[in-house]
Amino acid sequence: MENVEKPAPGQFALPVFTALEWLLVLPATVFLFAAAFRGLQPVQYEPARTCAAIVAWTVAHVSQFGAAILFLGMPGSVVLAGCATLLRIWRKDAALRQDLAMTFAILRRHFAVGLLTAAVLLAGAILAAVAVHNITD
Repeated sequence: MENVEKPAPGQFALPVFTALEWLLVLPATVFLFAAAFRGLQPVQYEPARTCAAIVAWTVAHVSQFGAAILFLGMPGSVVLAGCATLLRIWRKDAALRQDLAMTFAILRRHFAVGLLTAAVLLAGAILAAVAVHNITD
């Protein structure tokens, strides 16, 4: 049986690469979430006020070229480098391929339970949102 605790050679580089990928996507993600949350309620209330401040600062300090880098260049480089890395890992790691095949088999076998779980979680989120709305109004 294979020892799962023993790291393979070069395994340290993958978590570092993953962290860098997330750091490249983080600025665009923060801006897009702030832009979305800004419109959920009037700007005089939090978190809309903070989100409006983030959006205003970004619009004032980021040029069109900077926005192109922020929204196209950085996520594009993450997609390209990430896909290349995933393809390389997929080709080299037979255990990953086997684990993924088993995972899909398990999910397919328990598909109805997964759908039921998703429906229960969605209904719970809806009830929580309605309860918060009723409490605050």
